[in-house]
Amino acid sequence: MSEHCWRCFRPLKSCYCGSIVPIRTGVKFVFLMHPKEAFKQKTGTGRLASLSLVDSEILVGVDFSADRRVNELIGDPGYFPVVLYPGPRAFRTDDPGFREGSSGKTLLVFIVDSTWALSKQIMNRSANLHPLPTLSFRGSYLSDFRIKHQPKPYCLSTIESVYYLIRELQEGGAMDGSVDPEGLKTVFAKMVDYQLSCISNVRS
Repeated sequence: MSEHCWRCFRPLKSCYCGSIVPIRTGVKFVFLMHPKEAFKQKTGTGRLASLSLVDSEILVGVDFSADRRVNELIGDPGYFPVVLYPGPRAFRTDDPGFREGSSGKTLLVFIVDSTWALSKQIMNRSANLHPLPTLSFRGSYLSDFRIKHQPKPYCLSTIESVYYLIRELQEGGAMDGSVDPEGLKTVFAKMVDYQLSCISNVRS
Protein backbone atom coordinates (compact mmCIF):
# COMPACT_ATOMS: atom_id res chain seq x y z
CA MET A 1 0.00 0.00 0.00
CA SER A 2 1.50 3.33 -1.08
CA GLU A 3 2.05 6.18 1.35
CA HIS A 4 -0.17 9.22 1.03
CA CYS A 5 0.28 12.94 1.59
CA TRP A 6 -2.03 14.02 4.40
CA ARG A 7 -2.35 17.50 2.93
CA CYS A 8 -3.60 16.73 -0.59
CA PHE A 9 -4.57 13.09 0.16
CA ARG A 10 -2.71 11.84 -2.89
CA PRO A 11 -0.05 9.10 -3.10
CA LEU A 12 3.36 10.61 -2.39
CA LYS A 13 4.56 9.79 -5.90
CA SER A 14 1.84 12.04 -7.34
CA CYS A 15 1.75 14.68 -4.60
CA TYR A 16 1.61 18.22 -6.02
CA CYS A 17 2.05 20.12 -2.77
CA GLY A 18 5.57 21.15 -3.71
CA SER A 19 4.15 22.95 -6.74
CA ILE A 20 1.42 24.81 -4.86
CA VAL A 21 1.90 28.57 -4.54
CA PRO A 22 -0.19 30.29 -1.81
CA ILE A 23 -2.43 32.98 -3.33
CA ARG A 24 -3.96 35.75 -1.22
CA THR A 25 -6.94 37.04 -3.16
CA GLY A 26 -8.91 38.99 -0.53
CA VAL A 27 -11.90 36.82 -1.51
CA LYS A 28 -13.28 34.04 0.69
CA PHE A 29 -13.61 30.87 -1.41
CA VAL A 30 -15.65 27.98 -0.02
CA PHE A 31 -15.79 24.71 -1.95
CA LEU A 32 -18.99 22.72 -1.49
CA MET A 33 -17.63 19.32 -2.43
CA HIS A 34 -19.78 16.31 -3.23
CA PRO A 35 -18.68 13.17 -1.33
CA LYS A 36 -17.89 11.40 -4.61
CA GLU A 37 -15.53 14.25 -5.49
CA ALA A 38 -13.97 14.21 -2.04
CA PHE A 39 -13.38 10.49 -1.64
CA LYS A 40 -13.47 8.84 -5.08
CA GLN A 41 -12.14 11.38 -7.56
CA LYS A 42 -8.48 10.81 -8.51
CA THR A 43 -7.83 14.23 -10.02
CA GLY A 44 -9.46 16.48 -7.41
CA THR A 45 -8.88 19.94 -8.87
CA GLY A 46 -11.10 21.52 -6.22
CA ARG A 47 -8.75 20.36 -3.50
CA LEU A 48 -5.76 21.69 -5.44
CA ALA A 49 -7.52 25.03 -5.80
CA SER A 50 -8.35 25.19 -2.10
CA LEU A 51 -4.77 24.35 -1.11
CA SER A 52 -3.61 27.23 -3.31
CA LEU A 53 -6.08 29.83 -2.00
CA VAL A 54 -5.26 31.28 1.41
CA ASP A 55 -8.25 31.23 3.81
CA SER A 56 -10.37 28.97 1.59
CA GLU A 57 -12.40 26.07 2.97
CA ILE A 58 -13.72 22.71 1.80
CA LEU A 59 -17.08 21.49 3.09
CA VAL A 60 -18.24 18.02 2.05
CA GLY A 61 -21.89 17.14 1.58
CA VAL A 62 -24.92 17.00 -0.71
CA ASP A 63 -27.55 19.00 1.15
CA PHE A 64 -26.02 22.03 2.91
CA SER A 65 -29.37 23.44 4.11
CA ALA A 66 -28.60 22.75 7.76
CA ASP A 67 -24.82 22.96 7.53
CA ARG A 68 -23.70 25.07 10.48
CA ARG A 69 -20.62 26.51 8.80
CA VAL A 70 -22.40 27.40 5.55
CA ASN A 71 -25.19 29.16 7.43
CA GLU A 72 -22.68 30.93 9.66
CA LEU A 73 -20.87 32.31 6.62
CA ILE A 74 -24.08 33.31 4.84
CA GLY A 75 -25.30 35.12 7.97
CA ASP A 76 -22.05 37.04 8.53
CA PRO A 77 -22.76 40.71 7.67
CA GLY A 78 -19.13 41.24 6.69
CA TYR A 79 -19.53 38.99 3.65
CA PHE A 80 -21.29 39.39 0.31
CA PRO A 81 -22.12 35.73 -0.48
CA VAL A 82 -22.58 34.48 -4.04
CA VAL A 83 -22.60 31.08 -5.73
CA LEU A 84 -20.48 30.55 -8.84
CA TYR A 85 -23.17 28.96 -10.97
CA PRO A 86 -24.45 29.75 -14.47
CA GLY A 87 -28.01 30.86 -15.15
CA PRO A 88 -30.10 33.55 -16.81
CA ARG A 89 -30.14 35.68 -13.65
CA ALA A 90 -26.47 35.27 -12.80
CA PHE A 91 -24.39 38.38 -12.25
CA ARG A 92 -21.29 39.08 -14.29
CA THR A 93 -18.34 40.67 -12.51
CA ASP A 94 -18.86 43.98 -14.28
CA ASP A 95 -22.61 44.25 -13.52
CA PRO A 96 -23.47 47.38 -11.47
CA GLY A 97 -25.66 45.30 -9.14
CA PHE A 98 -22.78 43.02 -8.33
CA ARG A 99 -20.42 45.93 -7.68
CA GLU A 100 -22.97 47.67 -5.43
CA GLY A 101 -23.76 44.53 -3.43
CA SER A 102 -20.13 43.67 -2.81
CA SER A 103 -19.02 47.22 -2.00
CA GLY A 104 -17.56 47.50 1.48
CA LYS A 105 -17.82 43.76 2.12
CA THR A 106 -15.60 40.74 1.59
CA LEU A 107 -16.74 38.73 -1.39
CA LEU A 108 -17.66 35.17 -0.37
CA VAL A 109 -17.80 32.75 -3.30
CA PHE A 110 -19.35 29.31 -2.87
CA ILE A 111 -18.08 26.94 -5.54
CA VAL A 112 -19.94 23.69 -6.10
CA ASP A 113 -17.25 21.09 -6.71
CA SER A 114 -18.61 18.06 -8.52
CA THR A 115 -19.76 16.78 -11.89
CA TRP A 116 -22.44 18.87 -13.60
CA ALA A 117 -25.17 16.35 -12.74
CA LEU A 118 -24.18 16.14 -9.07
CA SER A 119 -23.71 19.92 -8.89
CA LYS A 120 -27.36 20.32 -9.84
CA GLN A 121 -28.23 17.87 -7.07
CA ILE A 122 -26.36 19.96 -4.51
CA MET A 123 -27.98 23.18 -5.73
CA ASN A 124 -31.47 21.68 -5.75
CA ARG A 125 -31.21 20.22 -2.25
CA SER A 126 -29.41 23.11 -0.52
CA ALA A 127 -32.29 25.48 0.19
CA ASN A 128 -30.01 28.03 1.89
CA LEU A 129 -28.18 28.59 -1.39
CA HIS A 130 -31.35 29.40 -3.35
CA PRO A 131 -31.73 33.04 -2.18
CA LEU A 132 -28.08 33.86 -2.86
CA PRO A 133 -27.04 35.74 -5.99
CA THR A 134 -25.31 33.60 -8.59
CA LEU A 135 -22.21 34.65 -10.47
CA SER A 136 -21.09 33.55 -13.92
CA PHE A 137 -18.40 34.35 -16.45
CA ARG A 138 -18.44 37.18 -18.95
CA GLY A 139 -16.06 35.39 -21.28
CA SER A 140 -16.08 31.97 -22.92
CA TYR A 141 -13.28 29.59 -22.06
CA LEU A 142 -12.16 26.13 -23.16
CA SER A 143 -10.83 23.60 -20.69
CA ASP A 144 -7.28 22.25 -20.80
CA PHE A 145 -8.42 19.17 -18.87
CA ARG A 146 -7.15 16.79 -21.56
CA ILE A 147 -7.46 13.68 -19.40
CA LYS A 148 -11.16 14.09 -18.72
CA HIS A 149 -14.06 14.37 -21.15
CA GLN A 150 -16.15 17.41 -20.36
CA PRO A 151 -19.93 17.25 -21.02
CA LYS A 152 -19.75 20.48 -23.05
CA PRO A 153 -16.77 22.27 -24.66
CA TYR A 154 -17.25 25.27 -22.35
CA CYS A 155 -17.26 23.22 -19.12
CA LEU A 156 -14.26 23.91 -16.92
CA SER A 157 -12.59 22.05 -14.09
CA THR A 158 -12.98 23.62 -10.66
CA ILE A 159 -9.43 24.98 -10.54
CA GLU A 160 -9.81 26.52 -14.01
CA SER A 161 -13.09 28.11 -12.95
CA VAL A 162 -11.37 29.74 -9.99
CA TYR A 163 -8.53 30.98 -12.18
CA TYR A 164 -10.83 32.63 -14.73
CA LEU A 165 -13.06 34.07 -12.02
CA ILE A 166 -10.05 35.74 -10.41
CA ARG A 167 -9.05 37.20 -13.76
CA GLU A 168 -12.56 38.53 -14.38
CA LEU A 169 -12.82 39.97 -10.86
CA GLN A 170 -9.58 41.81 -11.52
CA GLU A 171 -10.79 43.07 -14.88
CA GLY A 172 -14.03 44.26 -13.27
CA GLY A 173 -12.17 46.07 -10.50
CA ALA A 174 -13.50 43.77 -7.75
CA MET A 175 -10.08 42.32 -6.88
CA ASP A 176 -6.59 43.73 -6.53
CA GLY A 177 -4.89 43.53 -9.93
CA SER A 178 -1.57 42.65 -8.33
CA VAL A 179 -2.87 39.23 -7.26
CA ASP A 180 -1.15 36.59 -9.39
CA PRO A 181 -3.32 33.48 -9.95
CA GLU A 182 -0.92 31.76 -12.35
CA GLY A 183 0.02 29.24 -9.67
CA LEU A 184 -3.42 27.67 -10.17
CA LYS A 185 -2.69 27.01 -13.84
CA THR A 186 0.82 25.75 -13.05
CA VAL A 187 -0.21 23.09 -10.54
CA PHE A 188 -3.16 22.11 -12.75
CA ALA A 189 -0.86 21.63 -15.74
CA LYS A 190 1.49 19.51 -13.64
CA MET A 191 -1.40 17.30 -12.56
CA VAL A 192 -2.63 16.88 -16.14
CA ASP A 193 0.88 16.06 -17.42
CA TYR A 194 1.37 13.47 -14.69
CA GLN A 195 -1.95 11.78 -15.45
CA LEU A 196 -1.16 11.74 -19.17
CA SER A 197 2.21 10.14 -18.46
CA CYS A 198 0.51 7.44 -16.38
CA ILE A 199 -1.89 6.71 -19.23
CA SER A 200 1.02 6.56 -21.70
CA ASN A 201 2.93 4.14 -19.47
CA VAL A 202 -0.07 1.84 -19.19
CA ARG A 203 -0.53 1.77 -22.97
CA SER A 204 3.15 1.23 -23.78
